[in-house]
Amino acid sequence: MKNLILFFLTCLIATGAFLAGTTMKNPLPAFIVGFGVWLLFLYRMARK
Repeated sequence: MKNLILFFLTCLIATGAFLAGTTMKNPLPAFIVGFGVWLLFLYRMARK
């Protein structure tokens, strides 16, 4: 259950970052946050 909540939270943060990146003049920071959240999630899941 904890993993599912973490997955949904990751999806929410990444979606917000990617949508914000589409409207920014320099989208690189938003894309870094979006991909960084996914990398942290995958790292945490692989560690278990």
